[in-house]
Amino acid sequence: MRPTPPRDTFDTDFVLDDAQAAAADALSTPGAKGIYLWGPVGRGKTWLLDTYFAGVGIETKKRVHFHSFFRDLHAAYFRRNFSIDAAIDDILSTGSGPASLLCFDEFHVHDIGDARLITRMLDALFARGVALVVTSNYAPDELLPNPLFHQTFVPTIEKLKRNLDVIRIDGPVDYRSAATSQSRFASGTWTLEPHPGGHTFAELCCAARSTGDYLQMLAEVTSVTVTEIPALATVDEFAARRFANLVDILYDRDVRADFHAVVPLREFADGCVGLDTDRLVSRLGQLRSHRPWPRTSTSSRAPFDFHLPTSRGT
Repeated sequence: MRPTPPRDTFDTDFVLDDAQAAAADALSTPGAKGIYLWGPVGRGKTWLLDTYFAGVGIETKKRVHFHSFFRDLHAAYFRRNFSIDAAIDDILSTGSGPASLLCFDEFHVHDIGDARLITRMLDALFARGVALVVTSNYAPDELLPNPLFHQTFVPTIEKLKRNLDVIRIDGPVDYRSAATSQSRFASGTWTLEPHPGGHTFAELCCAARSTGDYLQMLAEVTSVTVTEIPALATVDEFAARRFANLVDILYDRDVRADFHAVVPLREFADGCVGLDTDRLVSRLGQLRSHRPWPRTSTSSRAPFDFHLPTSRGT
Protein backbone atom coordinates (compact mmCIF):
# COMPACT_ATOMS: atom_id res chain seq x y z
CA MET A 1 0.00 0.00 0.00
CA ARG A 2 1.34 3.39 -0.99
CA PRO A 3 1.52 5.78 1.99
CA THR A 4 -0.47 8.98 1.55
CA PRO A 5 -0.28 12.45 3.07
CA PRO A 6 -3.41 14.55 3.73
CA ARG A 7 -4.70 16.54 0.75
CA ASP A 8 -3.89 19.85 2.44
CA THR A 9 -0.20 18.90 2.21
CA PHE A 10 -0.43 20.36 -1.31
CA ASP A 11 -2.02 23.65 -0.23
CA THR A 12 0.24 26.48 -1.30
CA ASP A 13 0.26 30.20 -1.99
CA PHE A 14 -0.03 29.64 -5.74
CA VAL A 15 -2.94 28.08 -7.58
CA LEU A 16 -2.38 24.58 -8.89
CA ASP A 17 -3.31 24.08 -12.52
CA ASP A 18 -5.77 21.31 -13.35
CA ALA A 19 -3.10 18.69 -14.05
CA GLN A 20 -1.22 19.48 -10.83
CA ALA A 21 -4.45 19.41 -8.80
CA ALA A 22 -5.39 16.02 -10.27
CA ALA A 23 -1.95 14.67 -9.41
CA ALA A 24 -2.21 16.05 -5.86
CA ASP A 25 -5.58 14.32 -5.50
CA ALA A 26 -4.08 11.02 -6.67
CA LEU A 27 -1.02 11.32 -4.41
CA SER A 28 -3.23 11.95 -1.37
CA THR A 29 -5.70 9.14 -2.12
CA PRO A 30 -4.85 5.73 -0.61
CA GLY A 31 -4.13 3.04 -3.16
CA ALA A 32 -2.27 -0.19 -3.70
CA LYS A 33 -0.35 1.10 -6.72
CA GLY A 34 2.53 3.51 -6.94
CA ILE A 35 2.35 6.60 -9.14
CA TYR A 36 4.20 7.55 -12.33
CA LEU A 37 4.09 11.31 -13.00
CA TRP A 38 5.23 12.30 -16.47
CA GLY A 39 5.01 15.24 -18.82
CA PRO A 40 6.90 18.15 -20.36
CA VAL A 41 9.56 20.06 -18.48
CA GLY A 42 8.65 22.74 -15.98
CA ARG A 43 5.15 21.51 -15.14
CA GLY A 44 5.74 20.94 -11.44
CA LYS A 45 6.49 17.22 -11.31
CA THR A 46 9.45 17.58 -8.96
CA TRP A 47 7.52 19.99 -6.72
CA LEU A 48 4.69 17.46 -6.46
CA LEU A 49 7.14 14.66 -5.66
CA ASP A 50 8.99 16.67 -3.02
CA THR A 51 5.76 17.90 -1.41
CA TYR A 52 4.39 14.36 -1.33
CA PHE A 53 7.61 12.98 0.14
CA ALA A 54 7.76 15.64 2.85
CA GLY A 55 4.10 15.08 3.77
CA VAL A 56 4.23 11.30 4.10
CA GLY A 57 4.35 10.48 7.81
CA ILE A 58 6.73 7.53 7.75
CA GLU A 59 10.45 7.27 8.44
CA THR A 60 11.24 4.37 6.10
CA LYS A 61 11.31 6.43 2.91
CA LYS A 62 13.90 7.56 0.39
CA ARG A 63 13.81 10.34 -2.20
CA VAL A 64 16.54 10.06 -4.84
CA HIS A 65 17.57 11.61 -8.13
CA PHE A 66 17.75 8.81 -10.65
CA HIS A 67 21.34 9.59 -11.69
CA SER A 68 22.60 9.25 -8.10
CA PHE A 69 20.48 6.21 -7.34
CA PHE A 70 21.63 4.35 -10.42
CA ARG A 71 25.28 5.16 -9.66
CA ASP A 72 24.80 3.72 -6.16
CA LEU A 73 22.98 0.68 -7.54
CA HIS A 74 25.86 -0.10 -9.92
CA ALA A 75 28.38 0.25 -7.09
CA ALA A 76 26.37 -1.98 -4.74
CA TYR A 77 25.79 -4.52 -7.52
CA PHE A 78 29.53 -4.95 -8.09
CA ARG A 79 30.34 -4.78 -4.38
CA ARG A 80 27.81 -7.53 -3.67
CA ASN A 81 29.21 -9.88 -6.30
CA PHE A 82 26.46 -9.17 -8.84
CA SER A 83 23.61 -10.02 -6.49
CA ILE A 84 20.76 -7.63 -7.29
CA ASP A 85 18.91 -8.63 -4.11
CA ALA A 86 21.89 -7.82 -1.90
CA ALA A 87 22.45 -4.56 -3.80
CA ILE A 88 18.81 -3.52 -3.31
CA ASP A 89 19.07 -4.36 0.40
CA ASP A 90 22.06 -2.02 0.64
CA ILE A 91 20.55 0.96 -1.13
CA LEU A 92 17.13 0.68 0.55
CA SER A 93 18.73 1.04 3.96
CA THR A 94 17.54 3.99 6.03
CA GLY A 95 18.18 4.96 9.64
CA SER A 96 14.85 3.38 10.55
CA GLY A 97 15.03 0.20 8.48
CA PRO A 98 14.55 -0.75 4.82
CA ALA A 99 12.69 1.86 2.80
CA SER A 100 9.06 0.98 2.14
CA LEU A 101 8.65 4.07 -0.09
CA LEU A 102 11.07 5.02 -2.87
CA CYS A 103 10.64 8.29 -4.77
CA PHE A 104 12.54 8.64 -8.06
CA ASP A 105 13.01 12.04 -9.68
CA GLU A 106 13.67 12.04 -13.45
CA PHE A 107 13.37 8.35 -14.17
CA HIS A 108 14.58 7.52 -17.68
CA VAL A 109 16.06 4.65 -19.69
CA HIS A 110 18.32 5.15 -22.70
CA ASP A 111 20.95 2.41 -22.58
CA ILE A 112 20.16 -1.28 -23.16
CA GLY A 113 22.67 -2.34 -20.50
CA ASP A 114 21.02 -0.01 -17.99
CA ALA A 115 17.62 -1.30 -19.09
CA ARG A 116 18.52 -4.86 -18.13
CA LEU A 117 19.65 -3.79 -14.67
CA ILE A 118 16.56 -1.59 -14.24
CA THR A 119 14.36 -4.58 -15.08
CA ARG A 120 16.01 -6.63 -12.35
CA MET A 121 15.85 -3.68 -9.95
CA LEU A 122 12.11 -3.23 -10.49
CA ASP A 123 11.49 -6.95 -10.04
CA ALA A 124 13.32 -6.83 -6.71
CA LEU A 125 11.49 -3.70 -5.54
CA PHE A 126 8.05 -5.00 -6.48
CA ALA A 127 8.80 -8.38 -4.84
CA ARG A 128 9.57 -6.50 -1.60
CA GLY A 129 6.37 -4.49 -1.81
CA VAL A 130 8.24 -1.18 -2.01
CA ALA A 131 5.92 1.64 -3.07
CA LEU A 132 7.28 3.70 -5.97
CA VAL A 133 6.48 7.30 -6.86
CA VAL A 134 8.28 8.38 -10.02
CA THR A 135 8.67 11.51 -12.14
CA SER A 136 9.76 11.38 -15.75
CA ASN A 137 9.77 13.40 -18.96
CA TYR A 138 8.84 10.15 -20.71
CA ALA A 139 5.57 8.29 -20.83
CA PRO A 140 6.20 4.65 -19.89
CA ASP A 141 5.73 3.58 -23.52
CA GLU A 142 8.48 6.03 -24.57
CA LEU A 143 11.19 4.62 -22.28
CA LEU A 144 14.26 3.22 -24.06
CA PRO A 145 13.17 4.98 -27.27
CA ASN A 146 15.96 3.54 -29.42
CA PRO A 147 14.03 1.39 -31.94
CA LEU A 148 16.82 -1.19 -31.97
CA PHE A 149 16.19 -2.04 -28.31
CA HIS A 150 12.77 -0.70 -27.37
CA GLN A 151 10.91 -3.95 -27.98
CA THR A 152 13.13 -5.81 -25.51
CA PHE A 153 12.04 -3.38 -22.78
CA VAL A 154 8.30 -3.62 -23.47
CA PRO A 155 7.70 -6.37 -20.84
CA THR A 156 9.25 -4.11 -18.20
CA ILE A 157 7.12 -1.17 -19.41
CA GLU A 158 4.01 -3.31 -19.04
CA LYS A 159 5.12 -4.27 -15.54
CA LEU A 160 5.51 -0.59 -14.66
CA LYS A 161 2.00 0.15 -15.94
CA ARG A 162 0.53 -2.74 -13.94
CA ASN A 163 2.14 -1.57 -10.71
CA LEU A 164 1.94 2.23 -11.06
CA ASP A 165 -0.91 4.57 -11.91
CA VAL A 166 0.29 6.71 -14.82
CA ILE A 167 -0.61 10.41 -14.54
CA ARG A 168 0.26 13.02 -17.14
CA ILE A 169 1.30 16.46 -15.88
CA ASP A 170 0.85 18.66 -18.93
CA GLY A 171 -0.39 22.04 -17.75
CA PRO A 172 -0.22 25.01 -20.13
CA VAL A 173 2.65 26.83 -18.38
CA ASP A 174 6.37 26.00 -18.20
CA TYR A 175 6.78 27.31 -14.65
CA ARG A 176 10.52 26.82 -14.77
CA SER A 177 10.91 29.35 -17.58
CA ALA A 178 8.30 31.69 -16.13
CA ALA A 179 9.82 31.85 -12.65
CA THR A 180 12.90 33.63 -11.37
CA SER A 181 14.96 31.00 -9.59
CA GLN A 182 17.07 31.89 -6.56
CA SER A 183 19.25 28.79 -6.88
CA ARG A 184 23.04 28.79 -7.17
CA PHE A 185 22.76 27.07 -10.55
CA ALA A 186 20.49 29.81 -11.89
CA SER A 187 23.04 32.46 -10.86
CA GLY A 188 25.38 31.11 -13.54
CA THR A 189 25.88 32.52 -17.03
CA TRP A 190 25.86 31.61 -20.71
CA THR A 191 28.17 33.83 -22.73
CA LEU A 192 29.96 33.95 -26.07
CA GLU A 193 33.05 35.49 -24.50
CA PRO A 194 36.10 33.17 -24.50
CA HIS A 195 37.50 32.13 -21.15
CA PRO A 196 41.12 31.04 -20.53
CA GLY A 197 40.38 28.68 -17.64
CA GLY A 198 37.72 26.15 -16.78
CA HIS A 199 37.22 22.86 -18.58
CA THR A 200 36.34 22.49 -22.23
CA PHE A 201 33.27 20.75 -23.58
CA ALA A 202 35.59 18.26 -25.27
CA GLU A 203 37.31 17.40 -21.97
CA LEU A 204 34.01 16.86 -20.18
CA CYS A 205 31.78 15.35 -22.84
CA CYS A 206 33.77 13.93 -25.75
CA ALA A 207 35.75 11.49 -23.61
CA ALA A 208 34.01 8.36 -22.33
CA ARG A 209 32.50 9.42 -19.00
CA SER A 210 29.58 8.00 -17.04
CA THR A 211 27.17 9.91 -14.83
CA GLY A 212 29.02 8.33 -11.91
CA ASP A 213 32.18 10.11 -13.04
CA TYR A 214 30.36 13.46 -13.04
CA LEU A 215 28.84 12.79 -9.63
CA GLN A 216 32.30 12.08 -8.23
CA MET A 217 33.84 15.10 -9.97
CA LEU A 218 31.18 17.43 -8.56
CA ALA A 219 31.01 15.99 -5.05
CA GLU A 220 32.79 18.93 -3.37
CA VAL A 221 32.26 21.61 -6.02
CA THR A 222 30.15 24.78 -5.70
CA SER A 223 31.05 26.36 -9.05
CA VAL A 224 32.41 25.24 -12.39
CA THR A 225 33.30 26.82 -15.73
CA VAL A 226 32.69 24.99 -19.02
CA THR A 227 34.23 26.46 -22.16
CA GLU A 228 34.21 25.98 -25.95
CA ILE A 229 30.65 24.66 -26.01
CA PRO A 230 29.59 24.00 -29.62
CA ALA A 231 26.10 23.88 -31.09
CA LEU A 232 24.48 20.67 -29.87
CA ALA A 233 23.66 19.47 -33.38
CA THR A 234 27.36 19.47 -34.33
CA VAL A 235 28.39 16.78 -31.81
CA ASP A 236 27.58 13.10 -31.73
CA GLU A 237 24.67 11.77 -29.69
CA PHE A 238 26.94 10.42 -26.94
CA ALA A 239 28.62 13.78 -26.32
CA ALA A 240 25.22 15.50 -26.38
CA ARG A 241 23.82 13.07 -23.82
CA ARG A 242 26.87 13.44 -21.58
CA PHE A 243 26.40 17.22 -21.63
CA ALA A 244 22.71 16.80 -20.77
CA ASN A 245 23.67 14.48 -17.90
CA LEU A 246 26.28 16.95 -16.69
CA VAL A 247 23.72 19.78 -16.64
CA ASP A 248 21.23 17.51 -14.84
CA ILE A 249 23.77 16.87 -12.09
CA LEU A 250 24.85 20.52 -11.86
CA TYR A 251 21.19 21.46 -11.53
CA ASP A 252 20.34 18.77 -8.99
CA ARG A 253 23.45 19.51 -6.89
CA ASP A 254 22.80 23.27 -7.25
CA VAL A 255 26.29 24.02 -8.56
CA ARG A 256 26.87 27.41 -10.16
CA ALA A 257 27.94 26.88 -13.77
CA ASP A 258 29.34 29.48 -16.16
CA PHE A 259 29.07 28.32 -19.75
CA HIS A 260 31.24 29.85 -22.51
CA ALA A 261 29.84 28.84 -25.88
CA VAL A 262 30.34 29.50 -29.58
CA VAL A 263 26.58 30.01 -30.19
CA PRO A 264 23.92 31.99 -28.31
CA LEU A 265 21.75 29.96 -25.97
CA ARG A 266 18.69 30.55 -28.16
CA GLU A 267 20.50 28.76 -31.02
CA PHE A 268 22.29 26.12 -28.98
CA ALA A 269 19.78 23.29 -29.54
CA ASP A 270 18.61 24.21 -33.06
CA GLY A 271 18.05 21.05 -35.07
CA CYS A 272 17.82 18.80 -31.99
CA VAL A 273 14.58 17.21 -30.81
CA GLY A 274 13.50 15.08 -27.88
CA LEU A 275 12.31 15.44 -24.31
CA ASP A 276 15.85 15.37 -22.91
CA THR A 277 16.72 18.33 -25.14
CA ASP A 278 13.65 20.16 -23.83
CA ARG A 279 14.76 19.58 -20.25
CA LEU A 280 18.32 20.65 -21.04
CA VAL A 281 17.23 23.90 -22.70
CA SER A 282 14.71 24.61 -19.95
CA ARG A 283 17.40 24.29 -17.28
CA LEU A 284 19.93 26.37 -19.17
CA GLY A 285 17.21 28.96 -19.70
CA GLN A 286 17.16 29.58 -15.94
CA LEU A 287 20.66 31.07 -15.99
CA ARG A 288 20.25 34.48 -14.45
CA SER A 289 22.45 36.37 -16.87
CA HIS A 290 23.62 35.78 -20.42
CA ARG A 291 26.04 38.72 -20.18
CA PRO A 292 29.77 38.07 -20.57
CA TRP A 293 31.50 37.00 -17.38
CA PRO A 294 33.44 39.98 -15.92
CA ARG A 295 37.12 39.82 -16.81
CA THR A 296 38.01 40.54 -13.18
CA SER A 297 36.18 37.45 -11.95
CA THR A 298 37.95 35.13 -9.56
CA SER A 299 35.47 32.28 -9.99
CA SER A 300 37.15 29.09 -8.85
CA ARG A 301 37.92 26.28 -11.23
CA ALA A 302 36.30 22.98 -10.40
CA PRO A 303 38.90 20.55 -9.03
CA PHE A 304 38.16 17.74 -11.47
CA ASP A 305 40.50 14.79 -11.77
CA PHE A 306 40.52 13.80 -15.42
CA HIS A 307 42.60 10.70 -14.74
CA LEU A 308 39.81 8.92 -12.91
CA PRO A 309 38.93 5.56 -14.47
CA THR A 310 35.66 5.64 -16.34
CA SER A 311 33.01 2.96 -16.48
CA ARG A 312 30.64 3.37 -19.45
CA GLY A 313 30.72 5.84 -22.27
CA THR A 314 27.23 7.18 -21.73
